[in-house]
Amino acid sequence: MASQSQQALTSSGDPTMSLNSKGEEVPTTSVWSWSRFFIGLKRGRMPISVVLVLFIVPLAVGVAVITWVLTYSAALTSASNLANSLQARILSDIVGAFTSRIQTLERAVDEHSRNWRDGHFSAATDADKFKVVDVLLNSLVPNVGSYSCLHFTLVPEGVVWGADSWTWQNQSWFYVMTQHGMDFEEYSVDPDGSNMNLTNPDSTRVANMTDIDWTNSSSAAWTKPYMWASWGYATHSRAIFQNGAFIGVQAGDFVLEFVADTLRELAGAISYKGYIYAFDLDESGDILLGSSINYEEADIYRRNSSTGDPIGMWTLPELAANETYWEPVRVLHSHLLRNTPNGTLYDYIGQPNRPVTLEFQLSDGVYIVQMRELSSLNLRWGIVHFVRRDDILAELTRSTKKTVGSVAGVVAGGIIITVVFSFFLAQALHRITRDLVLLSDFKFKEVLQKDLDKGSGVAKPTYSSIAEL
Repeated sequence: MASQSQQALTSSGDPTMSLNSKGEEVPTTSVWSWSRFFIGLKRGRMPISVVLVLFIVPLAVGVAVITWVLTYSAALTSASNLANSLQARILSDIVGAFTSRIQTLERAVDEHSRNWRDGHFSAATDADKFKVVDVLLNSLVPNVGSYSCLHFTLVPEGVVWGADSWTWQNQSWFYVMTQHGMDFEEYSVDPDGSNMNLTNPDSTRVANMTDIDWTNSSSAAWTKPYMWASWGYATHSRAIFQNGAFIGVQAGDFVLEFVADTLRELAGAISYKGYIYAFDLDESGDILLGSSINYEEADIYRRNSSTGDPIGMWTLPELAANETYWEPVRVLHSHLLRNTPNGTLYDYIGQPNRPVTLEFQLSDGVYIVQMRELSSLNLRWGIVHFVRRDDILAELTRSTKKTVGSVAGVVAGGIIITVVFSFFLAQALHRITRDLVLLSDFKFKEVLQKDLDKGSGVAKPTYSSIAEL
């Protein structure tokens, strides 16, 4: 058997001939064998089946890989666009929610300042002032979801008169108030004001006034965020003029608690891990208004170390110094230090050529960051949104794994089909080559596998490869 295998080819190297047991050259019936394959390779003859496999398989694999790369690249671009659009939409929703509250309070203050100007309000007596307070209370009750207090301060007496509220767990309590400097008195009242029976207040002290131009009848401003009764507040004020003379300030407040509530609500509406922060933009250090992080994880107030009472609001540099809970803010602050003179959003967020989207490396992955500015009068707030990129690409990654499996299956199937096809094609070509060699030697009987029909002189082959063609 070994000698027969070694003599699979004749000395002439004709692939269509082989030696029989008598040492005679006869047409081979073996289409393919390992010995013939290696002998052909040594003589520089590549079997056509191998040529077909080497051509078709790389072609199939190459097309599959190129298709997958192009598809994945397009999907990655789509995922990035989706992330950018998602962040832009969330930021728009946040700005819209904040703007609604801000404009509602501004309209209320403007309306009542016009009531003073047009003579609908009077400060001639305490009774007249109580009537104004009653009107303010009526304005406050239906809008308690937008702002918490409406009040006015008259000069020279410096007394704050107004209607106040406190809301907790969807329940509100209403008060009327007088404030003399830092002396503060509140009296509980019904929402309809029916039990408002204050005595004449002491008006010997002057209240703190906001940055209002006393010479400009259209002067209006927002205070910087401040602490009052353990809560963060912001106040909008507008000048009061009557008969061309400045008589005081009409104002309104809202508790900044709504900022964090809004951020947590919108952050919880998406399945991707992220952080949202709101800052009052300040050149000396942006002030944190709220965060999507729960209070149990990170407190937004500075507190008295002894009593635990809130005593102030954090600035961005102060937060950046606390690595444990404010890592995103620290990374943001580092970026601001590299790109602004003072490391503030105040300087950075308004830059005309700043990137719309940033990528920051945090301890648990890469985050995509966008920011948006909100402004009204002298109020400037900045909203910063972090979203973990891996969460956005998770669906794409799962789809990619499925695609890779499908492509691998298709390529494997194509290779199997190619190998089988190549084998049968090589077999047919081998037989054709053998028959052509026999024809060249005029061995028609061997080719046709049957004698000629003596009667008609026509050959009737039964399984000739030539006849197949």
